[in-house]
Amino acid sequence: MSTILKQYKDLLDRQVSGIVHFNDVFAENPVDIDSELTAIIRNLGNFSDLRFPIGNNPKLADYGVNLLNDLIEEQRRILKIVQDMSGKNIDHHFSNKAVLAIVNKADRNSKTTAEGKNGEDFHLAITDNGLEIYAVPLARLQALETRNKILALYRIPNEKLVVTDGRHEQFRSSIIATTRHFPNILEPVFEYFTKEDLIRAKENGTHPNVIPEQKYLAEFAFSDKFGNVRVSVRNNKEFKKYFDSYKIGDVVKIKVNGSEPVNAFYVTSLKEIPVGEVGIYQNIADVATEGAGYWEIVKKSEDCNHEKETATAILEHINPNFRDEDISIL
Repeated sequence: MSTILKQYKDLLDRQVSGIVHFNDVFAENPVDIDSELTAIIRNLGNFSDLRFPIGNNPKLADYGVNLLNDLIEEQRRILKIVQDMSGKNIDHHFSNKAVLAIVNKADRNSKTTAEGKNGEDFHLAITDNGLEIYAVPLARLQALETRNKILALYRIPNEKLVVTDGRHEQFRSSIIATTRHFPNILEPVFEYFTKEDLIRAKENGTHPNVIPEQKYLAEFAFSDKFGNVRVSVRNNKEFKKYFDSYKIGDVVKIKVNGSEPVNAFYVTSLKEIPVGEVGIYQNIADVATEGAGYWEIVKKSEDCNHEKETATAILEHINPNFRDEDISIL
């Protein structure tokens, strides 16, 4: 019988407020996970189970679980402001209940079914904000691992699933969250008391490198319904060196691997971009750190709902594979 740290076992004992599913089994449909999750959580709205298809773009899950983790912290910030400024102590579900995410892209192929296995094992990741993520494969946790947000990781062996026959179950993601009621089957991969402990382990080389981190300094993370592009930056301090010879308002050139460059205004927010032009900036809604973060590449339009030549379309034109390539500034 395996044992896990008490601080994580206690988290698994919480009541659940809702589950966010990122799953390739759902039918594809247009959906903006960023706006949906942000609008619900920042408005202190009623949270319920949400379902996002990722079959055409598995990296949506990487971005989505990191966004969800950040929004848990954001809602706590908002609740504190409401309490401090209005005197109202809102007992909201995020303040005392668990938020779960399920990430499923469980391909059954010759590698994942070798020696009779029923696909790769699921893993449970627990973040610095207490988000529980039941995920397969581990690569879909890349955004969180790059940002040092996963404090505990456990393997969930197929053969030990309690409420189904994990050796033959075809739809494991439909039942995997019940694992939280049976912590004795969890096999610890790593556990840290604090984020500082995690960072020290990475620095001294004792951290198990089982989750791949971001490959490029800057790469595509997400595109919203208006075609605005979120760029994941592995190290903000290093990325900002691209702009050392520029000042706010200057035009820079964005390049995707070996593509022709795209002109973009280097600004601090959307409002500073001239209409009809592309701009790049670090969003004020994102925490400014020297480590990993997000930048925006946006085309400002008179009517963004009917814009055809969006930032996404422009980047796709210069490099059809821009979602998997290195993004740099000339």
